[in-house]
Amino acid sequence: MLNRLYARLKKNEKLFTRIHGKWYNLAKFEHPGGPVALGLSKGRDGTALFESHHYFVPRAQLLQILAKYEVSPDESKTLTTPDDKYDGQPYDWSGIEKDGFSSEIRTLVVDYFTALAKKNGTSVLEATKSTPKKWLIVCTFLTLFVASLPSFVHGNPAFLVITPVLAWLSICNYWHDAMHFALSSDWRINALSPYLLPLLSSPSMWYHQHVIGHHAYTNMAFKDPDLVHAVPLVREHESIRWRPAHAIQGRLASILFVWSVASGIGLNLLNDIGATVKMTYNNVVPCERPSALGLVAHLGGRVLYIYVSFAWPFFATELFPTWPKAIVWAMVPNAIFSICFMLNTQINHLTGECAHARDSNFFKHQMITAQNFGNGNWFCFYFSGGLNYQIEHHLFPSVNHTHLPKLSAGVKRICEKYDVPYNHASGYKEAIVQHFAHTEEMGRKPVKR
Repeated sequence: MLNRLYARLKKNEKLFTRIHGKWYNLAKFEHPGGPVALGLSKGRDGTALFESHHYFVPRAQLLQILAKYEVSPDESKTLTTPDDKYDGQPYDWSGIEKDGFSSEIRTLVVDYFTALAKKNGTSVLEATKSTPKKWLIVCTFLTLFVASLPSFVHGNPAFLVITPVLAWLSICNYWHDAMHFALSSDWRINALSPYLLPLLSSPSMWYHQHVIGHHAYTNMAFKDPDLVHAVPLVREHESIRWRPAHAIQGRLASILFVWSVASGIGLNLLNDIGATVKMTYNNVVPCERPSALGLVAHLGGRVLYIYVSFAWPFFATELFPTWPKAIVWAMVPNAIFSICFMLNTQINHLTGECAHARDSNFFKHQMITAQNFGNGNWFCFYFSGGLNYQIEHHLFPSVNHTHLPKLSAGVKRICEKYDVPYNHASGYKEAIVQHFAHTEEMGRKPVKR
């Protein structure tokens, strides 16, 4: 099926993308990452995606490959991107090759994986993906999650907590890497595996929200969709208009409510419906209109998600004879899973130091808008799926998170050399306190000047 999709993509002969101001038609290019990775830049300015995913091919070779697919000047004049109505291209890419900080970051990751590939007898690409140990951990969490389902379905109260926590541990340790093409060197595994457990979001919507939007334009107003989740209830960035409801957003009850519904109700339903209807994710990331078959498949997947996540207890009357018990089994596991997700994501970017940071250098911007927490702490690492190394993840998104601890010391050293902030909290407690302080601050009504 995936091979047929790839063939259709090449046959279409229309996959325009703009990189460093030049337009290319990449429909016939057999991208190692497969049609999904290539398709993310379709019709868009793909410069940021291009720069952050191509460390391991010499730049001259990359430009030589692109030159084969460059569009003629006359045809280029007819092409536009839907991104242009938002801030255009926010980074200064001129001289990026000669910039010392950017060059040393590139050299660090290339040298590390070149040596690792030689040691393991693999290609450099294979060396950047999951290790055998990581695969064992992923399979263990998935096995434990599946093994917990019979007890959960049959109403064992303990599994109201155990099953959603195991679901989170499974998701964060494999799903996120797969969506960044970092799970395997085989693009088919990266493309298919997210559909095995799409509890966090529809994979297609996650690409738009997370890879195309958030990673390319972290914490940028009108470009990062993560800044405009649930704006009637939460204000985390100065670009969001203050509303009276924001005055209580710093209270623990308000935070717990938002965190409890963020994944199941927010990402999976409200955001998904909005993007499907408007063809733009959170009014920030334009979405390509799907085919009729693609739309039916997407909607079918959402209906299945609703049934599996929320509706099934109300139909299992023998197991849940009363409505209160059915409601508990429908809502509590989703709330716990959602809280796990929010706990490990909000503390990475939404702090006083990171939320409004900005730099025209792409790599420096990825640094100063992210925060690590609990580096070297095994619990933080496994419970976050490596998200506690957020800085390294944003610099090297296509690298499996199991490698990030080894890269962090070198990244920190380079930051110190060039006086670039390396934000780090000692663990969950400090990071949560910082995030809550930011949330409370952003909930205060701005003073007019």
